[in-house]
Amino acid sequence: MKAGYKTSEFWFTLVSFIFSGLYLTGILKENEQKEELITIVSHAVESVILIGGQVWILAKYIKGRSEVKKLVIEKEKPITVKKPRKKKVPTKKPRGKI
Repeated sequence: MKAGYKTSEFWFTLVSFIFSGLYLTGILKENEQKEELITIVSHAVESVILIGGQVWILAKYIKGRSEVKKLVIEKEKPITVKKPRKKKVPTKKPRGKI
């Protein structure tokens, strides 16, 4: 289960509480003004949540594609087999006849 502050319902409720509090304290004079501000800010919060979600999905997609490409490039690298070195056999020097 998600933490409360990670849900869109939390943010929409918070916006509503803030503007209702401003209306009750007299900072906002008319009920229509309060309702209009709640609507506008709720749409802004919704837009931020949607854009943030899309950016998150795009970032995950790019990361996944990058990982796949790295794997493909690694598989395409030619495998080099090292040839075994030939052992040097010491040559005998011919001995002179006496």
